[in-house]
Amino acid sequence: MVSIIIVNWNGKKWLKDCFDSIYRQTHKDYEIILVDNGSSDDSVKFTRENYSQVKIVRNQKNLGFGKANNLGGKNAKGEILFFLNNDTILENKTLENLLRCKENRNINITGPKTLDFNRNDVYEKRKLTIDFTGYLGWGKETFYVEGCAMMVGKEDFQELGGFDEKYFMYSEDIDLCWRAWLFGMKVGICDEASLIHFGGGSSESTRLRDKKHMVPIFRRYETEKNNLRSLLKNYKIGNLFWILPLSFAQIFCESFLYIITGNFRMFWNIWKSIIWNAANIRSTWQARGAVQKKRKISDRAIFSKMNFSLNKPRAFLSVGIPKFK
Repeated sequence: MVSIIIVNWNGKKWLKDCFDSIYRQTHKDYEIILVDNGSSDDSVKFTRENYSQVKIVRNQKNLGFGKANNLGGKNAKGEILFFLNNDTILENKTLENLLRCKENRNINITGPKTLDFNRNDVYEKRKLTIDFTGYLGWGKETFYVEGCAMMVGKEDFQELGGFDEKYFMYSEDIDLCWRAWLFGMKVGICDEASLIHFGGGSSESTRLRDKKHMVPIFRRYETEKNNLRSLLKNYKIGNLFWILPLSFAQIFCESFLYIITGNFRMFWNIWKSIIWNAANIRSTWQARGAVQKKRKISDRAIFSKMNFSLNKPRAFLSVGIPKFK
């Protein structure tokens, strides 16, 4: 059985298309678990009235993406967990192809190819990876699978400790896959499977307008905060001595740009992410201990799956200083 876990926050407008696409799957052995994060748009009522087979886990407030997905995993009966965003539409054979790919290629964490609503490959056959300071980019090898559509065995998910619940939103998928590599697991995209993803169904997504990033400040803060925690948890101490200074140098340069362009609000949010990590260093170090205890491969092996050119400066040079909302 596949347990399909959908975290929802005021995403009623997406649910019909998402649920209907699941019911059209050629693989029929599944359950659907909707984890609602305190929605006020009648999402739960709509689901109960129209999709009575869906199991609902209802939270009184928005617990964030990672914690809500962990709750879904705890309520799952299936051997396989499929974390799915509400703003997606599955192709009819998505589950069938993902399961076959996962078994045949012995992949612990996998996901489908992502299409836009014109059915174009969103990533144009490029591989999702990060650079050694944790920032997103393209590479020769897939480093992580996006949390919008991630399939993982329940036992593997439990072995990994689930999503880090200190990550309210964003980067929890990178962190989980990073741990998977460290624990000797395999991560990869299944090109035979695909789905349509609108993007930003329950949050404001990054937009490209007139070649300028339009980014929610909350997203930028959460990404910066979570990225630093990932570095602190997942690297060996020796590598932190040279990676952290480079990471802070990037942060300093970026925040300086916001000062000279008058964006004091973004300047504050960048440094607020540093303050958060300082205040939560004890929690991070405890989580780090659990990760390092289970580590099976070296950082050198991890570096081979990353970019060694810095992605953040390249993004600034190619797109320019982002705009925030």
